[in-house]
Amino acid sequence: MIEIKICGITNKKEIEYLNMLKPEYIGFVFAESKRQVTGEKANELCLDLNNDMKKVGVFRNNSIDEILDILGKVSLDVLQLQGDEDEEFICLLRKSIDKSIKVWKAISIKDIQGIKKYIAINKQLANNDGDNLIDKFLIDGDNPGSGKTFSLENISEYFCENYKLGHVDDCILKKHNFFLAGGITDENVIERIAKANPSGIDVSSGVEIIDENGIRTKSFEKMKSLIENVRNSNG
Repeated sequence: MIEIKICGITNKKEIEYLNMLKPEYIGFVFAESKRQVTGEKANELCLDLNNDMKKVGVFRNNSIDEILDILGKVSLDVLQLQGDEDEEFICLLRKSIDKSIKVWKAISIKDIQGIKKYIAINKQLANNDGDNLIDKFLIDGDNPGSGKTFSLENISEYFCENYKLGHVDDCILKKHNFFLAGGITDENVIERIAKANPSGIDVSSGVEIIDENGIRTKSFEKMKSLIENVRNSNG
């Protein structure tokens, strides 16, 4: 089943919509962004959120102290790292948070060496103690988080079952081990899922409209259309 994450939630009206539409994940942005919220604001919004949905905190080059400060204010199920966080940083972060919290890492589709490196680390850790450094990858374009589409022309080379590249014996990312991001809308979601075969999709700007005050906000109709399209494709 393809899972859905609606990211960049900023207000109670969007929470009301999400409670009706029930994607698997919702995201709060704690890095510098036009959709950035504080830990206190996210916690306030979560008070009205249906418990069936998991909460993702999005960070970009935040310090571990900043992340822990947010976790002290709002309960999160997933930490999504969008920046230049390296292996050492993620290891330290893992040691500082509850083991129940998942860690996702956003990587550019063009950073194949980075993807290979993290897959190899995950495999080594799994062989040693069964724990992953990264629980799920989020594959995006050149600038993760920009909301821009990118070519999926050669993506099957990266994600097919039997493709061999370097020291990775299976494929760079095993099937159903990554979320796809980058300019996904209700109109292109089925095509992009068919080409990439991800385990989930991450959407923000693709389900937004500009309101009468010139502010970008999530559209109930766009979210509903996208979620219905994905659910129908799941059968």
